[in-house]
Amino acid sequence: MSTEATTGQTEFIVSGKDTWGAFTLWDVCPAPTDPTRRAIVLEEAGVEAFDAFGELFTPSGATAQEALHEILRELRERAGLDHYAMRGGRDLGPTLTSELYGGAGVAAATKDAAFGVAASALPGVPSFHVRGLPDRCATSTRDRVRAGVINSGRRWPMASVWAEVTPLEPDGKGVSVAGASALDLALACSVLVAAGQIPCGCWPDVALIGELGLDGAVRTPKGLAEAAQGAAAQGARAVLVPADAVDDVDLAGVRVIGVASLHEALELLSDERHPLRPTAADAHNPGSGLPARG
Repeated sequence: MSTEATTGQTEFIVSGKDTWGAFTLWDVCPAPTDPTRRAIVLEEAGVEAFDAFGELFTPSGATAQEALHEILRELRERAGLDHYAMRGGRDLGPTLTSELYGGAGVAAATKDAAFGVAASALPGVPSFHVRGLPDRCATSTRDRVRAGVINSGRRWPMASVWAEVTPLEPDGKGVSVAGASALDLALACSVLVAAGQIPCGCWPDVALIGELGLDGAVRTPKGLAEAAQGAAAQGARAVLVPADAVDDVDLAGVRVIGVASLHEALELLSDERHPLRPTAADAHNPGSGLPARG
């Protein structure tokens, strides 16, 4: 079993330049877990950083933000300074508790399991990494999500964006991610929240299920009904699904709302009056449930 699995810490590869009092971040990404691949990536990244008069770091942390805070702490100790700034993002100051850019998480599901989708946008070379998906579908997922966001009239964040897909089952080891296209809508929305383009915390107890077309349309993934049932079993009180498949999803006590496009989903989730937001009555009676149709 890997150290990452037993400690909950992930190793990151970070490149940047120390200018004595500030650190200019160029890129940050999770390190490959395969030893051979890790060695190759470290060698290539090290050469690039050296040629640009920079440095390479391999900190560990539960999140990329924690790993970057660890670098700042190391640089402060090395320079004998109480304060160190992060260029490209806001000034972090001497504390290790503040976030750099944004982070967001949302519930999602495929026909086989329910998942949590988390995303972060960090200062650095623009890139998009997705962890937790099989290699065979990670590339196509990134392409659909990025194109769907841009063609929906949204700006793709000029940052190092990384997302992670994690099973919600207590022991999610070996859970299949078949039908991963059902996670597209959740990935796109969480990236835009992390980038600050839509409000954070605007979807309590909501699961997002849908495949994205390159034009930003929300399409029906295989096994939609099973995916919605899995999300409901994990506590979702509302489920966002493709508009043309609303009638295919029937969940007692769970609101089912259809959206035809990513743009429509974002408008709905960003609206302070949207029907997914809990009411005061819901807050006093968490078990009241929502109507089955939106």
